[in-house]
Amino acid sequence: MPTELDQVDRKILRLVAARGRISHEEIARTVHVSRPAVHERVKRLEQQGVIKGYRAIVDWAALGLGLCAFVSVQADHARLTTIIGRLFEVSTPNAMVEECHRVTGQWCALLKVRAASTLELQQLLDAIMSVDGVQEVVTTIVLSSAEATG
Repeated sequence: MPTELDQVDRKILRLVAARGRISHEEIARTVHVSRPAVHERVKRLEQQGVIKGYRAIVDWAALGLGLCAFVSVQADHARLTTIIGRLFEVSTPNAMVEECHRVTGQWCALLKVRAASTLELQQLLDAIMSVDGVQEVVTTIVLSSAEATG
């Protein structure tokens, strides 16, 4: 049974998802409840498995991988699990697969990739196409991204 969330819980989750190290004090100010109430809500969300952990947000540009793109992959469905595993192994010195999602529709997988330049992206796409069982790819380059606010 899914966990019931009220508006305050949803705001807390958006804040924690965007800034994992945000203090309970700052959350309390933002969502207009007391710090002890925030502490209890966060603790409950952790115990219920809604908040599974906290992670770093990587500044990809600082690593020289500022170009982000999404790559739709069409592949042999009978070998898809193996192919997805291979896609995570594909990289070049200046490009890599960050995320891989299995999706429905015309495409089997949606990759989020990072690269230093369009030339590096091209080389990564060539490497992706060389994975046995990959039949076709379509690439969308990200121009800018927006993030949800509290």
